[in-house]
Amino acid sequence: MNRKRLVKLPCGFITAAFALGVVQAAASPLDEAKVFDWWDNGIITAEEATEILDLLEEGNQEEACLLAQVYAQESCEDATSRTARPKSPHRTDKTPQGTVPTRPSLLPHGYVDWKGRIDSTGHLESHRTELQVKFYRYTLRLGSQELLAYKNQGSEAYFGDISTRELHSQIPLDTLWGTALLYPLGPFHVAGLLDTAKTTQIRLGYGQRGAGSAEIFYWHGFGNGTQASDSLQADVHSLGLQAKTPFAQVAAWWQYRQEFPLIKILLYGSEKSDGRSGGNDIKSAGSPVVYSWRTTAYIHREDIPRWARLSNTIQKSKYWGSQSLSMRAPDLLDTKVTANAGLISPLDADTMAVRLKLGGESGPEFLRALASVTCRDAGTNCRVTDWKGGLSASPWELWVLGASVRVRHARPEGFAPPHLELSNLFRDFSQNYTKFTLIAPKGRPQDDLRLRTEFLISGDFLDFSLVCTFKGMERLEPIPVRGFAEAKVRF
Repeated sequence: MNRKRLVKLPCGFITAAFALGVVQAAASPLDEAKVFDWWDNGIITAEEATEILDLLEEGNQEEACLLAQVYAQESCEDATSRTARPKSPHRTDKTPQGTVPTRPSLLPHGYVDWKGRIDSTGHLESHRTELQVKFYRYTLRLGSQELLAYKNQGSEAYFGDISTRELHSQIPLDTLWGTALLYPLGPFHVAGLLDTAKTTQIRLGYGQRGAGSAEIFYWHGFGNGTQASDSLQADVHSLGLQAKTPFAQVAAWWQYRQEFPLIKILLYGSEKSDGRSGGNDIKSAGSPVVYSWRTTAYIHREDIPRWARLSNTIQKSKYWGSQSLSMRAPDLLDTKVTANAGLISPLDADTMAVRLKLGGESGPEFLRALASVTCRDAGTNCRVTDWKGGLSASPWELWVLGASVRVRHARPEGFAPPHLELSNLFRDFSQNYTKFTLIAPKGRPQDDLRLRTEFLISGDFLDFSLVCTFKGMERLEPIPVRGFAEAKVRF
């Protein structure tokens, strides 16, 4: 992490305006603002928040969503919808049959993206810069990742920093420096990797658009054998497979001499009721009730394949997973009900930590109510539970006001001071928004009052977002606790 020079970020100026607060205004992808919200609420720990933020900074949205589902019991609908349409990696850039492929633009275009996180002293804790330029069939990335990519009619070639996205791996990988190729052969494809340390990977796969795909892969590396190996200089051999269908993703990776493979499982789906009312032919069918579910699991033992890179909590757990169920009834005041369970079994124990959450929201668009109850650990008979309720109101078309309260109850101690939030969100038709949230974590604003500010400005050439949490607002002496900033310039 680059800390040679501490840079003071200009987030202190956002303390002049604040008002009432809101529950989330609309479904949106997982972002840093949501992670800060859970962190400020005490829903996730600092370590868990850092794991999610690191993945978001790298652009690994799908893996960050998996962590959010276990740590915060929050579903990521965008990740589910994206993975529910599997396609073979060798067919991603093919034009539809019967159409004439268009010539790619020779005019360079792209963006410069900068992301930075702020620590409790108001200085730059970590940052990431990326320049991406596209021209003809080439893509050049410079900055935190240095990569030259070429894609043409399903063929792919990469040179530089190669990792999860370039190798189409369902399991997160370390970053390697080398060359990777993929070549389609009808519904089949063959792919390979060679890095500067002479690590090699070979992949063979088959896939049909909309139906699914399957792939088998082999890794070979020199030296530094597995922890179970007698010789640290032994060559490393590993073998695995991964598959996608419209309702599942499954990957298994086993390294020679390891007692158990690394397994990743994703199951997801949704269905709609017919919306009819008991055979009444006079009344027309209403909007269907939508049911959806999602299951996530990582399973492994002490050793994992050398090139796999798992988040700390996943790597320390022999079983790590979650289950979520949801129901939405648009005709019943747009009522939504969700149930989530997170399960973690550490490597060094035979116990399993289980966290349960049941929540719902309902009401017309201008006034909605939400409520949830969370069992922090079912293994202790839910000795600690979180109870939360809130309201959101939209008195004007682009303005959303609201309030929420969360109370933690522990047996036999009783109720802790309530966690109160009031905030105010204003957005325009182009999805730019400003949000201010007042937070009283101990229930007494005169003792501890915090402010979280969120800004998003999106235009044709510039995107800018800034999230900061301040403490000391009760003394009118704001001190930054944590923050995030991103600026993207397109050309």
